[in-house]
Amino acid sequence: MQSFSASSLSLANDLAYDVCIIGSGPAGATIAQELSGGPLRVAILESGSFERRDSADELNAVESVGWPRIGDQWLVRNRIVGGTSHTWSGRCVAFDDIDFEQRDWIPNSGWPITAKEIKPYLERASFYLGLNSEILSQNKEFWTTTKHKKPSYEFDEKKIRPYFWQFSRDKIKSSDHMRFGLHLKSSLAENVTLITDATVCRINLKSSGDEVEMVEVASPDGQRCLIKANFVIACTGGVENARILLWSDGVFRDGIGNQFGVVGRYLMDHLRGPIAKFPIPGTESLRRGFGHYRIKTGHVFSYGMHLSPNVQQAEKLVNCAAWLEGRIADDDPYNALKRWIKVNPKLPEDASFILKNLGFLGRGIKDRVFDRKGLIRKIDCLNLVGMCEQIPDPESRLVLSDVRDRFGVPIPRIDWRIHKQEEQTMKRMGELVALEFSRIGLQAPELDTWIVKNEHIPQNFRDVAHPIGTTRMGSNPKNSVVNRECQVHDVKGLYIAGSSVFPTSSHANPTYMIVALAIKISDAIKSQSIKINI
Repeated sequence: MQSFSASSLSLANDLAYDVCIIGSGPAGATIAQELSGGPLRVAILESGSFERRDSADELNAVESVGWPRIGDQWLVRNRIVGGTSHTWSGRCVAFDDIDFEQRDWIPNSGWPITAKEIKPYLERASFYLGLNSEILSQNKEFWTTTKHKKPSYEFDEKKIRPYFWQFSRDKIKSSDHMRFGLHLKSSLAENVTLITDATVCRINLKSSGDEVEMVEVASPDGQRCLIKANFVIACTGGVENARILLWSDGVFRDGIGNQFGVVGRYLMDHLRGPIAKFPIPGTESLRRGFGHYRIKTGHVFSYGMHLSPNVQQAEKLVNCAAWLEGRIADDDPYNALKRWIKVNPKLPEDASFILKNLGFLGRGIKDRVFDRKGLIRKIDCLNLVGMCEQIPDPESRLVLSDVRDRFGVPIPRIDWRIHKQEEQTMKRMGELVALEFSRIGLQAPELDTWIVKNEHIPQNFRDVAHPIGTTRMGSNPKNSVVNRECQVHDVKGLYIAGSSVFPTSSHANPTYMIVALAIKISDAIKSQSIKINI
């Protein structure tokens, strides 16, 4: 792989490639690796560099005018080689079959592709995410495949179902999640060039408006360069993908793919927050059961629950998941032990924390080494946390602000909305978990006050930095931006990758699906491509 900074570029030395990938996060890095070693000349344009910089972070400024969102944009968009794989949690899970379906109780639902069609791409995506591809199934198969002891209780799966998330595993540092930026140079062949410090301001179409022609790039000092390409793939996330299309108004006044005003609309995320709590005494066994499970390959799984399709349909609810989540206490002995090992203990407190919790540490070693479970940490609260899908609402959206960044590009103005269906879903999820835990003999949680009193969802429920849906996939340009191949409607060579193309959000973390669709885009490009002399 070749690499250089856009600081060395200007309009005097325009470049040309067969494929131009905007963004080096999970989607962009995956597409680059899929095309690596082939006949196409590929460029990856990354707004950041190999280290985090304030000057790059500043370009992520937004105006938020809707429901409160996470304020730290670094948690949403990482302008750095590897993109948001620097800050993601590593949780991976496939969407449910119902997520792809047209659901008459959820307006604007339904995907133009099926769960069956996406399955082969999910299997291929497991390689890029460091997943165990032999254990991508759920529930009963997990226990037989991993040899972990299956719980004696069984949920009424017409109400809630047990669920597993698998954690991504880095190729080299196996204790960490996959960080795409660490491996980009070593995983790419000479036909791929990485250009850092390259902020794409616009995508330009040919004058006919039906084919992509080039991208306009700004270097850190504001110098501009035009890069021609036959294929351009925007891989910049749910916020930036829409922002770039809206500002690319060289042929169409309202931006690319926006003839019907769809770009930026249908903004979704995952609404998350506590729906119930457990008293801490006596919950160690419960936390082991609904904690982490390790398998012999070193892969880690997390055990929780999700709302059954039966209940979703019968009660007109959206998809939802829930799990147990504790807050680590100040006197947790494992944190004290870590500080001691790193030779920076807080004395005498850390010594006291360790000595007072020797039995706790011993049980933890048994859990980790012999039972292949996660460590049971010392906590000061234990919540049942819910995370739910959002309905695709065209009024939940982002537009361009009057405020501009240093390159003259308007920043996004985000009006993220939540809805009664999501509130009802969270309440019902809490109620069903409490009822099912009581029925099967587990310690039942106490529902949060807002659920008991039937109040509105509190504002401490926030997004999970999963912006979704702003360039949605569909068959009709009047209510979607890209087709089933993720190509912008009626614009040859222009593709969008990432969660912005999801028509609905599921309850699932999006990265697994992002990488699967990135592979699908790569296949579409390879199937079209004959080496073109530009």
